[in-house]
Amino acid sequence: MSQKDLISLISECLKPVKTEIARLTKEVEDLQVEVLNLSKDITQKDKKIEELEGRLEEHEQYSRRNNLRIFGVTESPKENTDDLVVKVAQKINVDIDVSQIDRSHRIGKPGSKPRPIIVKFIGYGPRHAMFRAKKALKGSGITIREDLTKQRLDLLKGAAEVYFEKNVWSHDGVIMVKIGDHRPFRLKRSSELDSLMEKHEPPS
Repeated sequence: MSQKDLISLISECLKPVKTEIARLTKEVEDLQVEVLNLSKDITQKDKKIEELEGRLEEHEQYSRRNNLRIFGVTESPKENTDDLVVKVAQKINVDIDVSQIDRSHRIGKPGSKPRPIIVKFIGYGPRHAMFRAKKALKGSGITIREDLTKQRLDLLKGAAEVYFEKNVWSHDGVIMVKIGDHRPFRLKRSSELDSLMEKHEPPS
């Protein structure tokens, strides 16, 4: 058999292999396109879920806008937490009546320390007045904080760890961060803290 005949024979034998390779290559390419499209769909759905979760969390935080949490108030067996809230208000010269309180109660399990009191006011006015005057409690062992969702509370703690507690606070459920001479940055999501850290390097 001549060399030409041998090459022709080998080429003929390879035709099915080449055809199969071409088919498999096309199949792989089609699968890659399908995976890419599925990846895009998943990304879009993830964004939609994140958006819906954000809206739900925003609604939950808004539902707490008339609430405050009061820490450090001495606890006793037969106490009336509404009266205790009014007494704390009196300490900071805020005129609040029991009739302005929707409900209040202790939260958490009893322990060696007094449990915090959560209070919901009937309107935003008395809540705002009490929160605005909270600095007058400095040194008393009593502190007043906003009633934040778990996500906002985690965000507050995370920002405080990065930019120091003295530069981080909450205002109407929004986490405020003061950096240098900039106006306070407003944060509602952990992704916003990540972006802030990229633009403004945390202090060492």
